[in-house]
Amino acid sequence: MIPDGAAMLQVLIPEIILITGAAVILMTGLGRTPGGSNAASNIAFMVLGAALWWTLTRETTDSAPSLHYDTLVHYTRVVTFGVGFLVLLSCRSVPEAQERAEFFSLLLFSLAGISLVSLANDLILLFLALELVSVPTYILIGLSRRDLRAQEATGKYFFLGAFAAAIMLYGFSFLYGGAGTTQLFAQATGETSIANYLELPSQAADKFIILGLLLSIGGLAFKLAGVPLHFYVADVYQGAASPVTGMLGFVPKFAGFLAIIRILSLTGWNFGDGLFWLLWAMASLTMIVGNTLALMQQNVKRMLAYSSVAHSGYMLVGLVAGPAALGKNTGPLSDGISALLFYMAIYAVMNLGAFAAITYFRKPGEDEEDSVETLDDLAGAGSRHPWAALCLAICVLSLMGMPPTGGFFGKLYVFSAALSAASESPRHGAMIALVVIGVLNSAVAAAYYLRIVGACYLRPASDASRRVVASPCAALKACIAVCSIFVLFVFARPSGLLSKSRSATAAPESRGVGVSTRAISAVERP
Repeated sequence: MIPDGAAMLQVLIPEIILITGAAVILMTGLGRTPGGSNAASNIAFMVLGAALWWTLTRETTDSAPSLHYDTLVHYTRVVTFGVGFLVLLSCRSVPEAQERAEFFSLLLFSLAGISLVSLANDLILLFLALELVSVPTYILIGLSRRDLRAQEATGKYFFLGAFAAAIMLYGFSFLYGGAGTTQLFAQATGETSIANYLELPSQAADKFIILGLLLSIGGLAFKLAGVPLHFYVADVYQGAASPVTGMLGFVPKFAGFLAIIRILSLTGWNFGDGLFWLLWAMASLTMIVGNTLALMQQNVKRMLAYSSVAHSGYMLVGLVAGPAALGKNTGPLSDGISALLFYMAIYAVMNLGAFAAITYFRKPGEDEEDSVETLDDLAGAGSRHPWAALCLAICVLSLMGMPPTGGFFGKLYVFSAALSAASESPRHGAMIALVVIGVLNSAVAAAYYLRIVGACYLRPASDASRRVVASPCAALKACIAVCSIFVLFVFARPSGLLSKSRSATAAPESRGVGVSTRAISAVERP
């Protein structure tokens, strides 16, 4: 039997690699030598590669106090580290030379935080992991630009993030107060945990637990940019440098969804009216508000910012549907959680690709961030910069859900899972209505996505667009190309990613912390 300390180290090796590497990168920045700036990004690539190599080649079934390894953790690590490479490529030229060490070390800290969120089996560790994700992003926004808008965005993001964290922590306190423990799931017979407490029929309507769940999910809505905690998105996305904005569309959002998945697993996905209608309202309002506000924008970054809000709504539809194990239908298109995980991976790449393509277009001679921002700046890009405009169009069409791109299957799987849930749910009408709202919003979203594509190919070049030149950064070009190829490849071969996302929700019953947990087969589908 491995001692607890050794077991914890065994489970945490990829996170230890990232955090140690981040500390080494910080040390390289102390001397401020001319080569230090290049060394920072090079070490970041090597560290992330080592963490990904360990994840792919070593498998562990060990658990430790406050931690639990399952298939969801493995999927999270692979997606996080894989997208992390693209983030590093897109951000390679963003920070100034004297701040590169701090910039890339903070990126690694934030990526390590996502992995720790998926591992956390304790409320305290879950909160600390979420803060490890969030706090570096506050600083990265300020480091990405010297513009006053970046400083304003940093302030807004920090204070609203602190407010949301307080709400979430308040919810955690009710969960602890009701169950008398901070452990989420029991790892051995006889252990006390919040999940075991909720299995008791006498505690099913515990008001402390219900309030704790509602407050926790409400606080996590900030990470998702979900309504009603979405109003910071446009200003923050516009204020940050475009590659950092692309990173913000993935890092906090993925961590937030992972945390909500773990919290909802405590209930065995037996939501009850309060949780169901909270999630239903969040999903529908997030789609509607995000797409409506995006339609009103002329600034491309603000348009994609509100698009990010709408995509959180689509993913929330999968969360409302729940895992396939809740019902008799366990087909490949019936699992809402695997559909959410599939969608998250696709969205991370296509959103990052869109922002990277915007970064590629430069307006020389400006002191502020020199990537384009308005539709006028993109006018005529299809003829002046054909390959970059094509990659931008591919990523934008994928965000729209248009075949032949991976975004089409992302929305198809989420809505199919919701329809499957509706066929077995006593809330049949509400689930059907949610799917109808989602499909209508997808159609509405086409209006502003096609405006971006139309600006590149249909609008004549303006005075502003004639000054636009191409970025010389080779890493940025590689990021744009990889993102575009990936979304096309997923459309051609979606089964590979879908099978990985489905296996991530199929943890064995003996572990008790996967999405398909101990009580799921015995509870009624919402």
